[in-house]
Amino acid sequence: MGLPLYGRSWELKDPMAHVVGAPAVGSGPGELGVMSYSEVEKFNRENNATVVYDSATISTPSPELHGLGTMTSTTVKILYAQALGLRGYFFWAVDGDHEWKISKA
Repeated sequence: MGLPLYGRSWELKDPMAHVVGAPAVGSGPGELGVMSYSEVEKFNRENNATVVYDSATISTPSPELHGLGTMTSTTVKILYAQALGLRGYFFWAVDGDHEWKISKA
């Protein structure tokens, strides 16, 4: 099972519709809307973004929606993989975890 260390972002049609599946008008910040975990952390700090954990972790600085992995969601995924008896999992791409925050979680 792959565990992403990056996020994807979208510019929302309705800046207040912070839900997965909300209509988007284009890519959000990052290269074509893709940001490494470290870039997402920096973006969140600089924009005072609120990070919300649910089954689809997101951070929501209007008018963008960012889907990302966090320490919490990664831990949940690893526990899920272990519960299924999977023989392994991997991070993609580990270079985005500059301070090893998720890798060591």
